[in-house]
Amino acid sequence: MARYSVLMISADAESTVSLHDQFRKAGYDLAFVQSADEALEAARRDLPQAIVLDSEVPGLDVAAVANDLRSTPRTRHIHLTLLAPQSGRDTRLAALSAGVDEFVTKPVDVEELELRIRNALRRSAYQNLVNPITGLPGPYLIEERLRELLQAPYAWAMMRLSLRGYKPFTDVYGFLAGEEVLRFAGRLFGEVLNAYSTPQDFLGHSGDDIFVMITSPDSLADLRNELRRRFDEGIKSHYSFREREQGYLLVRNTDGSETRVPLMTLVIRTVTSEDGPFADIRELAAF
Repeated sequence: MARYSVLMISADAESTVSLHDQFRKAGYDLAFVQSADEALEAARRDLPQAIVLDSEVPGLDVAAVANDLRSTPRTRHIHLTLLAPQSGRDTRLAALSAGVDEFVTKPVDVEELELRIRNALRRSAYQNLVNPITGLPGPYLIEERLRELLQAPYAWAMMRLSLRGYKPFTDVYGFLAGEEVLRFAGRLFGEVLNAYSTPQDFLGHSGDDIFVMITSPDSLADLRNELRRRFDEGIKSHYSFREREQGYLLVRNTDGSETRVPLMTLVIRTVTSEDGPFADIRELAAF
């Protein structure tokens, strides 16, 4: 089962406890915030697969939050659920018009809410909207963003990030450890990109160990350096102490011999709008 990440905006301590217990028990990574500013910052930084908004949080403009998330390439794929009392028709309609996907009537049946979100995220993964391992935008949303770049009136830079040494690592450690590496990489890439945030930022996971990042050319050099530095530091924790010390992994071949494989490194290939013009997204996807 994929491990889902959910962000909740709630100021109700009692409901927070029951929601926390239900979602944790179901295997979600769960975070709570209490304001719109905190929610938008966490959404850009952590890229949760789903956000739950409580319409009764004091001062929360649900429609404004939804508009902000939907107008930003990096966050517009996130599934949004509104919690609202049955009497709050105007709030529900404004939120749905702004891009909220569904609403659940308060008081909330926490089990129903969890199942609704789980089913929505499963559909997204099935339709290639999000990667089932990292929760990042998947192939369909990446292609959609590339089509937008063909017509973009601004300068942009796109990076193709891949993990050299990923397959030998999974051969030795197994696919579950490999999935943890992908989740680590997705979180790290999002954190670094957030530090150089621009309106055109985008991060996607096309499959296997391949990620796509879109940003401004102005921050490209610093971004690449920080990505490599952070990855080189963080990836070591996925290896044993001995392998970290020796700097390589021993992979057994079919004939019984062993090959030394260096620890994983981050490979970055870059294309910018100045390399164009581009007539088709296949030119961008193939670089």
